[in-house]
Amino acid sequence: MRILPSEENRIIAVLWDYDGTLVDSARKNMNVTIEVLRHFDPDIEAHLPPALQSYDAYQKANHRYRNWRELYTNCYGIPSDKLDEAGRLWTPEQKRNKTIPDMFPGLADLLATLKGIPMGICSQNDSENIWNTLSYYGVADSFHHIIGYADVPGELQKPHPYGFIKCAEALNPENKAGTYIYIGDHSDDVTFGKNGEAATGHRVICITADYLGLNGAFYSSWKTAPDYFIRNTNELKQILASLLWQC
Repeated sequence: MRILPSEENRIIAVLWDYDGTLVDSARKNMNVTIEVLRHFDPDIEAHLPPALQSYDAYQKANHRYRNWRELYTNCYGIPSDKLDEAGRLWTPEQKRNKTIPDMFPGLADLLATLKGIPMGICSQNDSENIWNTLSYYGVADSFHHIIGYADVPGELQKPHPYGFIKCAEALNPENKAGTYIYIGDHSDDVTFGKNGEAATGHRVICITADYLGLNGAFYSSWKTAPDYFIRNTNELKQILASLLWQC
């Protein structure tokens, strides 16, 4: 196999989302969210929002809204003037929670086949937590750079392309011509990837991973459609092979 020779088609790097894309971190994030809300309501267990009362409810709510600000306002009752404060609490509460989330089946093996290709992560999770999880699954050396929540100013979080730009600069310091791949699980990830395309001037191929079947009810209403929509790791492997290599 060899890398595609065309400069326009040549893949410069693969960028990944983390939560819901590499790992199923929903249960951990539910607990972290409860601890964030505790700062605003010390008796939060007595007033637990419906979206935090079950795994399924949390997942549905998380994919119903475009971003965490809408989620926190509509599902958790955080007023707009308190959203930045809630955002600042996310990273320290993530660091306090030492739970290792489950990596989706087949991904560790897939990542091993991608070694040698510059790869990074753009996430609203904590970068230290992400590195720890990747190390736990033995795939940390597949990644070259991680942009986490604390690495991006609050007003420039996804879908603003700031994080994409910073990760792209680290993975492609000479700004070579070519194409990026961005893999995420949320409608906002597609917007983020296409915003990155507009900001960098490089083509960005967006792949939506729906391992848990969470986007079927909302997919048709997305303002921006992904270039590819996959439902399992085998489909992702096939798409990446078609983009990265030719025999």
